[in-house]
Amino acid sequence: MQVLSQRALEGLRTYVYKPGGYTWLDHAHTPFWNCLTAQLPMWLAPNLITLSGLLVTFVAYFTLWYELPEFAGIAPRWTYIFAGTSILIYTNLDCIDGKQARRTNSSSPLGQLFDHGCDAIALHVMLTFVQAAINMPSSVLTSVAGIAVYLPWMVSHWEEYHTGVLMYGDGHFGILEANYVLAAVTFVSGIFGPAIWDYRLTSLVDAWPYKDMELKHALILFAAAVALIQFYGQMRRVFVNSWTTLPAAERGHKELGNAARLRHLVYALVLMTLGAIYLADDKLKWGQARLATLLYGIVYAIVATQLIMDHMCKEPFRPPLFPMAVLATAALNSVVELVDARMVAAGAVTIMIVYYGVYVSTIIRQVCAFLGIKCFSITPKRA
Repeated sequence: MQVLSQRALEGLRTYVYKPGGYTWLDHAHTPFWNCLTAQLPMWLAPNLITLSGLLVTFVAYFTLWYELPEFAGIAPRWTYIFAGTSILIYTNLDCIDGKQARRTNSSSPLGQLFDHGCDAIALHVMLTFVQAAINMPSSVLTSVAGIAVYLPWMVSHWEEYHTGVLMYGDGHFGILEANYVLAAVTFVSGIFGPAIWDYRLTSLVDAWPYKDMELKHALILFAAAVALIQFYGQMRRVFVNSWTTLPAAERGHKELGNAARLRHLVYALVLMTLGAIYLADDKLKWGQARLATLLYGIVYAIVATQLIMDHMCKEPFRPPLFPMAVLATAALNSVVELVDARMVAAGAVTIMIVYYGVYVSTIIRQVCAFLGIKCFSITPKRA
C-alpha cells in the first residue's frame, strides 16, 4: 500500500515550516522551553518526546473512560487533576520537540507531520477530558463545544495550505492559551468537584437575565465566541491575500485560488456538520457516547492529517472519502436509527482504528525510506 506518490515525496523534501501568530504566553514560555530542552540527552529523538506526551494523555483518557463511560457522573477528584496535568505535559513536550530537533540537527518534514498528526488525536482526547469534567452527557451543547474547538484548529491548517504560514493564534489568543483553558477546567473540577459547573449564574450575579444558565453553559458560549473570532481572522487572512504572492516553490502542485479555497473550506465544514449532528445525539445506549466521540475524533484526525500532508507535499487536497462516508453513515443512522446505533458506532470505530493505523504507519514508512531516516531514533547526517 502506498499513500504518497513519488511526486508528493519530492515535494515533501523541500517543505519549509513557517509559523506565525505567536502570543505573549508563547514568548513567556520560551525561556522555560529552552531550559528544558537543554536538559535532554542528545540521543533522544524529537518524535519520542511528542509520543511520550501523547501516551500520558492516553493513560488519563482511558482512566476517565473507565470512571465515566457516559461522561456524566462524578469521578475521583485525582482523575480530573491527572487529566489536567496530562494536558500540561503534552502541551509543553509538544513545544520542545522542534527545539530538540534543531539542537540535535535532526529536523525533518516527518517531524512536523508526526507532530501535527499527534496534535489532531490529542485534541479529541482533551475535549473528552472537559466534557467529563463539567459532567455533561452527549447533547447539542456538548456538540457545540466540541465543534467550537475542532473548527478553528482544522481551519488553521486550511489557512496554512493557502498562505504557507501556520498561525498559532492572533497575537492575543492561540493554541497554548486554548490548551491551558482546557487544563484549567479539569483542575477546577479536581479541586472543587464537577458540581461547581452546575452553579447558576444568578447565584453569582443577581441581575443575570437567564435564570437557568449555569457556569458550564457560559463556558461553552465562551468557547463558541472565541472560535468565531478565530474563524473570522482565518477567513480574512486567507481571502484578502492573493494566492499569487506564494513563492513558486511553495505552490508546487497545489490547487490554489478562490475556487479552491472555498472548495477546501467546504470539505472542512462538511466534516464539522457531520460531527455536529453525530455528537449532538442524546438518544444513546450505554457505552455509545464514548464510541461516538472516538469515531469522530479518528475521522477528524485522518482528514486533518491528509490536509497537513497535502500542504507539506504541495499536492492538491484530496479529503479521504471513505472515513467521511463511514462518519456520514453513523451520523445518518443516529438520526433515523435503522440499525442499532451502538453496534454501528462500535463497528465503525473498529474499522477506523485499523484504517488509521495502516494509513499512518504507511506514511511514516514511506517518508522514512525516502528521506533515509528513522522515526524514533536520530539518524546521523551524512557528510
